[in-house]
Amino acid sequence: MLLQRLRQRLPKSLSPELIAAALLLSLGAALRLHSLGVALPVIQQDEPAAAYDVWALLHYGIDRNGFSWPVHFVSWGSGQNALYSYLALPFIALGGLDLIAFRLPMVLSGVLALYLMWKIGERAAGRRFALLVLLLLALSSWHLIASRWGAERNILPFVLLLSVYFLSRPDRSRLLIQALAVIALSLSVYAYGTAYALAPLFLGLVLIWLRLNRLADWRRLLILSALAGIVALPIMLLVAVNSFGWNSIELGQVSIPRYTGPPRYETMNLLFRGDWPAFFVNLLRAAGLMLGGGGGLGMNRLPWFGPLPPLSILLALLGWGAALYQAKVRRDYGIHLLLAFWFSAALLVAPLTWAESVRMNGLWLPSLYLIAWGAFLIARHRRVIFYALAAVYVAYSGVFLYQYLRNYDAIIADAFAFHNGIGPAVQRAAADASATGGGIYVAEFPADPWEPYIYTLFYTQTPPGEYLATRVVAEPNAAFKRNLAYGPFVFVAPWPQEGEGHYRRLLQAGGIDLNRVAHYVLPDGIAAELAAAGLVMERYGNYYYAYDPALAATAAASAPGPLLQIDRPAVSEPPAARAKFDLYQQDNALTYYKQDCTPYDTREKFFLHLIPDHAADLPAARQPLGFANRDFYFGEHGALYGRNCWAVVPLPDYPIAAIKTGQFIAGKGELWRAEFPAAQ
Repeated sequence: MLLQRLRQRLPKSLSPELIAAALLLSLGAALRLHSLGVALPVIQQDEPAAAYDVWALLHYGIDRNGFSWPVHFVSWGSGQNALYSYLALPFIALGGLDLIAFRLPMVLSGVLALYLMWKIGERAAGRRFALLVLLLLALSSWHLIASRWGAERNILPFVLLLSVYFLSRPDRSRLLIQALAVIALSLSVYAYGTAYALAPLFLGLVLIWLRLNRLADWRRLLILSALAGIVALPIMLLVAVNSFGWNSIELGQVSIPRYTGPPRYETMNLLFRGDWPAFFVNLLRAAGLMLGGGGGLGMNRLPWFGPLPPLSILLALLGWGAALYQAKVRRDYGIHLLLAFWFSAALLVAPLTWAESVRMNGLWLPSLYLIAWGAFLIARHRRVIFYALAAVYVAYSGVFLYQYLRNYDAIIADAFAFHNGIGPAVQRAAADASATGGGIYVAEFPADPWEPYIYTLFYTQTPPGEYLATRVVAEPNAAFKRNLAYGPFVFVAPWPQEGEGHYRRLLQAGGIDLNRVAHYVLPDGIAAELAAAGLVMERYGNYYYAYDPALAATAAASAPGPLLQIDRPAVSEPPAARAKFDLYQQDNALTYYKQDCTPYDTREKFFLHLIPDHAADLPAARQPLGFANRDFYFGEHGALYGRNCWAVVPLPDYPIAAIKTGQFIAGKGELWRAEFPAAQ
């Protein structure tokens, strides 16, 4: 009765549903734009990494690994998705290398997703159903948090939603509209690695859906398939380059890079890894998340708030089953079936990787839609149950919003993994070091394996060429390269620490004097240990800037100039042999040296065979072979020093007659070889 009276008093063009939709859209947008000018603490390392790389491309034409306009960033060594960074490029061009500028396109995509979901729901089943879909998405804990920070993976749901939006349009029979839908779907492979499996599966279901609705004949389906292949071709080449060990491909200014470490899509995805027993473990974890499990603090959730409301997946399964039933029995192949296809595809690929809300993010939008459809079906027959469910959901959302608006910033600011305060501390240290001299040590939180060097690049806006020319990388072929130093920054403690002896030796081999490090950026746990050392201490969030004025004065006076002296190793001339690496034998060690070295030069295993003067010096098991085997990987003994590299391998104490060394690929043979008599 109230709605009927309201309709009578409103203009014909304005209905209560439209007013409610406008209010919900405004509420959803306000929640996502809330306090946008006050940046959340930097969340994980991927945000500054992706932002810095696109900033470097914009201003210098290369990223921090030296590639020009890559289709996928090498990033840490094993790859990082590039689509979101390129979407953020104009915002960084206008706003600079700024966290808010980088996050803004994600926020806007989250707001736009509200409108797209509402229009899809309206076209599928009218405005009342569209309101229900919009309500669920506007108050979704997962979508709200995911829309407010710039993790590149969070753009995947929006790209897929854009494809579904085009297919929901009244003019979806046009080739142009279908092509736009296929292009959006194909672009998802540039958004996140899970789309390598999800996108082709969903594309196949989309083509079936078009055929069922007689919106495309076989000729058009072939055209759309070819278009999808063309759009996704660079990613297919990327997978081929990194799966078969090809060299990087340069297409003009566009790069298809070979990763310097093992591809992350291989280590994360069971399709490449083949660890099928893990499928069932992932399946159980995925089921827990779908049932509303939240557990501890996650990147896209608060404690005890999962990506979906508790048990709401049962409504989604009801909506999914109803959509399939209508398709089979009533030949209704409408938008509900398209969303059911999306849900099915995302559900099938979810257990292919370690189940987390961020890795399953292709599943949550169709789940919310089908939850709304299941609830809408209940409302048609059991309105009291529907109202009860609606009341529970509003209460659940109210509790979440209270916790989110009141406590979220404080919770993540106190979480060790989020590096709250490292930016201002780094900027303060860089300014002081520039004025007073001395190097800068930047530490990580204890037990946090991620490297802090990306924060120094981001907050000091170091040109990528300067980083590449001065970096010291100890494990250039690891999935996450271990940066020891660059420019004025050092990431190995200037005081002895357990487990860092190898890294300290590598820095010493590069001529880096840790006694010149006078400025420190330290997490509060480490800073507390140094508080009594007479250092000047300033707190920034969970980090401290500490400064030793006496040491800075001594360091500047005793050794003026750059901290890093990484021209070449201290070796005699000429080399004992020349091959891919120049080889020097002195001080009972063998040094491998190469100019203009890259991580690809050091990627394959080195063989080192030492032929003794006397076979009796060998262990009994090696005596029949006549040589000692000292095969090694480069990271065990060497590092990248700027654009050069060298490794120093200790030799045994007994006399050596000859040395044979080189590199090889297991099962494929040698890449190069050098043989020479040993120096006596």
